[in-house]
Amino acid sequence: MFKTRSLSRRRAHLSGVLLVVVLILMSCTTTVSALLWRIETVDSSTSDVGRYSSLALDASGNPRISYYDGINGDLKFAWNDGAAWGIDTVEEADGPLGAGSHTSLALDAANTPRISYHDFSGGLEYAWRDGLGWHIETVDSNGGIVGYHTSLALDGGGNPRISYQDYSKQELKYAWKDYQGWHNFTVDSFGNTGTGSSLALDSVGNPRISYLNYYPNRDLLYAWYGSAGWQITTVDWTGSVGEYSSLALNMAGNPRISYWDQTNDNLKYAWQDGTGWHTETVDEAGMVGQYTSLALDGSGRPRISYYDRTNRTLKYAWFDGDHWWTETVDSSASVGKYSSLALDTNGNPRISYYDETNGHLKYASAVPLLSIPGGSGAPRDLDGDGKYEDVNGNGRKDFADVVLYFNQMSWIAANEPLSAFDYNGNGRIDFADVVWLFNHL
Repeated sequence: MFKTRSLSRRRAHLSGVLLVVVLILMSCTTTVSALLWRIETVDSSTSDVGRYSSLALDASGNPRISYYDGINGDLKFAWNDGAAWGIDTVEEADGPLGAGSHTSLALDAANTPRISYHDFSGGLEYAWRDGLGWHIETVDSNGGIVGYHTSLALDGGGNPRISYQDYSKQELKYAWKDYQGWHNFTVDSFGNTGTGSSLALDSVGNPRISYLNYYPNRDLLYAWYGSAGWQITTVDWTGSVGEYSSLALNMAGNPRISYWDQTNDNLKYAWQDGTGWHTETVDEAGMVGQYTSLALDGSGRPRISYYDRTNRTLKYAWFDGDHWWTETVDSSASVGKYSSLALDTNGNPRISYYDETNGHLKYASAVPLLSIPGGSGAPRDLDGDGKYEDVNGNGRKDFADVVLYFNQMSWIAANEPLSAFDYNGNGRIDFADVVWLFNHL
């Protein structure tokens, strides 16, 4: 009885102040998409599994991940078709250090996986799966120290192209396969170069590569192949910059690159247009920007996953056309190294990454939260507890959030993820959630 009377009084109180509250002039903010992240552990079979992860999504948006098992020295492959995770061992260790580091994954037109990686015994190797199982071949061998920092792309015919570093010679190399077999070419041999190579192919299959010249300049470089052969330009030379680069091409074939500014310990982004190269700082909150992975949405706007070294967390940044926004994806442990980002057909981010505390491979997927009618922006989880109490998206918890929730319960139930707004955990959106929100202001 007491609880019923209390709820009735609060309902009457909320209704009574509604007319007053809607007259309040709310501060206008830029409307952005908030994201609700779901975190999964993919592989926990050993105490060190998940480094060098590389993520791709099949035509249905299902994740596939290549990665390294550091305990057994194996190359592994994980997939999920909507029910549960399956895991293959692609290549078992055939030497003291094994195979499977520096992986890069691509899916062909039939959604079958192809993986480039380093084998400590065989050098640069390439694996693919068909109906008979996994097949492995050596691409380039040089005493076991070639094939670092691999990046794989498939041309329009499904033929593999790989950028990589010859660690023994400290060179950037490029390999391709045709009907005659594998071929390779040294793209850059100046100093110690080729670290963190990232490959993309233009619309006619010509390669473009971003990478770091580690010595003597520590600059971000960009190489491309065309009618004049290979050409190289310096993108950013302001201090020690360019490690952990990730390259993508927009619909016009113009390059975009995310990378780490070591001098300032910031995340940076570079893009090229008709006037040349431009660079900007994306995130400078603490020591951030390692292990970047870049993807472009359907409008060509950049999204970046990366590691926050100060807080040891996985972060995500996106550009809305006017501003950069950043958020923490996972802060449950020391997480976020070896991040790999892909976007589904709706532009929703998916990230594979390494949980260093537990030594496991993890996967994060996100769905957007919509701006609730009457609010000033997308709802926000201000304290990271998974409850989106800032209902109107104005950057704070206040009574206006209670009123908006009360007025839009039906809309929230129909359009937003239940887990973000079911504050009391009873499995539905109802007036009890309004009371909970009111009591937790």
